[in-house]
Amino acid sequence: MKNKLSITLFSIIIMLILVSATNNVTSPCDSPIVGDHSGAPGETTCSGCHSAPVNPNVPDLRFEFENGSTQYQLDSSYIVHIRIRRNGHDKFGFVCSALDSTNTSAGTFSLINTTSTRTYTLGGRKYVSHTPCGADSQDSAIWTYRWKAPSTNKGKIKIYMSVLVANHDEALTGDTTYTRVLQINNSTISGIKNQTINSYQTKVFPTIFSNSYTIEFNPIFNNRLKSVSLFDINGKIIQKNMTKESDYKQEVEKNLDAGVYFLKIEYPDRTENIKIIKQ
Repeated sequence: MKNKLSITLFSIIIMLILVSATNNVTSPCDSPIVGDHSGAPGETTCSGCHSAPVNPNVPDLRFEFENGSTQYQLDSSYIVHIRIRRNGHDKFGFVCSALDSTNTSAGTFSLINTTSTRTYTLGGRKYVSHTPCGADSQDSAIWTYRWKAPSTNKGKIKIYMSVLVANHDEALTGDTTYTRVLQINNSTISGIKNQTINSYQTKVFPTIFSNSYTIEFNPIFNNRLKSVSLFDINGKIIQKNMTKESDYKQEVEKNLDAGVYFLKIEYPDRTENIKIIKQ
């Protein structure tokens, strides 16, 4: 009986050790941060670690602030979209920071996809970047995150981005770095908010897309939504009544020819037209 009891206790201890070890395994998406490499003043770019030329050519790269806007309202959230394409490559990365005119972090970043993106603070500055799980992608990579504007007027704000196209040879040579800067301005003039800003906060991302895009409605105004329709550049209806009042977020996939299209979003008291581009 004693021997059986000892064996049972020993087995339980071993199982607890194995469970504990399993729970403490580091996620493959949780590795050391990429550093302050956004290309902002006082920083390097991805070339700071990778021996990579910076902007050696014109890449297939998109870096967009929500709906192509160049303005922000205080304490409001906006979607930022990044897409880089390079055939024959399967490793990509990015890092962004948002700074005001004093080169101090402005606003905050938050995540839409926690598997492919992460936020962190380094040296007093806030960043958003890819994760290891968000770096592997064949021929192209897409990242989307949210930036929330500060609650006080910071004037002109710049979102700096450095993006890496790697050859995945397990070395830090032979890669390529590209940099971009989005400049956005406070929409408040003499204490009056610019009414051209979308007060219903209908969000479409990405506005330049390959296969799909997402329409996101503010749930507060859902009961005021009448219809959403898609038109081509000549005004021909491609798709009508694409949503119902109960919808909050709708993923739209449709085989479209490359070109310019317009989403017509109708509310009882206003109509919004948002331009999108199919690549």
